[in-house]
Amino acid sequence: MSEETKDLTASAETKEVVAKKPEKVQKKSDKPGLFARIGKWFRELRIEAKKVVWPTQKAVWKNTLIVIIALIVLAAIITILDVAFGGLRDLLAQLV
Repeated sequence: MSEETKDLTASAETKEVVAKKPEKVQKKSDKPGLFARIGKWFRELRIEAKKVVWPTQKAVWKNTLIVIIALIVLAAIITILDVAFGGLRDLLAQLV
């Protein structure tokens, strides 16, 4: 790019920035009241709740069984490790 092109681009950008008018500043009185905001929140909550896709009863049972099986497996692993480390601790206590 030549210097002339750079200057034209820079001046165009500067003009754009200068040409923009400042946005209107909202006054404190323009803000909705507390109850209006609470009402809006509940309306939006209801709209979003309608978009929720709830799982079927079959899916809930399937996921519940997966969680129960995972808990049993983890409990077995923790029990095995507890017994192993307890035995190791007792063995070390006998050596000392």
